[in-house]
Amino acid sequence: MTAIQCITSADAQGYDLALDIRRDTNGRITHGICLGETTRQNQALLLAAHPGDFKEHPTTGVGLADITADHDFAQWRRLIASQIEADGQTIDRLEINEKGLTLEAHY
Repeated sequence: MTAIQCITSADAQGYDLALDIRRDTNGRITHGICLGETTRQNQALLLAAHPGDFKEHPTTGVGLADITADHDFAQWRRLIASQIEADGQTIDRLEINEKGLTLEAHY
């Protein structure tokens, strides 16, 4: 999916718009916001966001930071799958274990 790209903010507290500001000889901005492939970015945002973070969609978000003290990986797998699929993606592979998370999905 092509859309507006984000980058991790300098203070690592979230995401900022990816900007590449270019001006013409008169100083007018001719280019600013970066567009590009955003599938992985969208997945990361869904995983990091907690329900309620998106005002327009209060049930969207996994809140993956809360997994650290939990061992019910089946519940997390169901939650992640439901959020990724609700975003319109098809999951090719989803694995969660003590070593980490593997997610392969596409639009």
